[in-house]
Amino acid sequence: MNSISKKNTKIMFGIKRICIILLLRMLYINDHLEKIKEKQVEKAISSLPLWRRDQALRYKFLEGKRECALAYLELCRGLQLEYNIKEMPIFVYDSNKKPSLNDYPHIHFSLSHCKKAIGCFVSNKPCGLDIECLRPAKEMLVRYCMNEEECQQIFSSPNPDAAFISLWTKKEAVFKLKGTGINDDIKDILSPENTKGISIVTVPNLYRGYIISVAQYSDTKIQLWK
Repeated sequence: MNSISKKNTKIMFGIKRICIILLLRMLYINDHLEKIKEKQVEKAISSLPLWRRDQALRYKFLEGKRECALAYLELCRGLQLEYNIKEMPIFVYDSNKKPSLNDYPHIHFSLSHCKKAIGCFVSNKPCGLDIECLRPAKEMLVRYCMNEEECQQIFSSPNPDAAFISLWTKKEAVFKLKGTGINDDIKDILSPENTKGISIVTVPNLYRGYIISVAQYSDTKIQLWK
């Protein structure tokens, strides 16, 4: 396996980030993607193992390639800091396409990215992370994926767009935690029955234009660090 280059780490990670610490768990967020130039993206992609490079290059636009590459490199950084793992990890996928680490099955992670931020959650237990940019809460879309109570919550909010994305990230984080992918339970995935034993933390960053949610099984007190 390839090892992590210190030079590439300096180039890609020398940017202020927000960390959320959950005891033995760490969430890394990079929300200054606009500062990363095209040549740096190309260098990051070239540093990836072939299988991940192929995934990044499948994206049509530079932004998608950048987000795919940087999310993986944030994982590499997290594994190095938390577990002293210096090799670039290999993913294996289950029947629902949820990735895990081939050589470290005891370490769990979740990646997410949007145009405003990329993130990686590293944990000793199953987890789910979602990051979404703020976007308009269009009524047709809201009613498609939210139940009636959630619709009322969104449309009565002073900031419907933020309310919508907050709920959406919670839903997707739970789906990713369970490893099922988005399915027919999308309207009611946040019901007490479906979220029993699950803790969800949502952190809005309206200034930077995104919202993140983390889901994990409830046994941890959460502290926020910046």
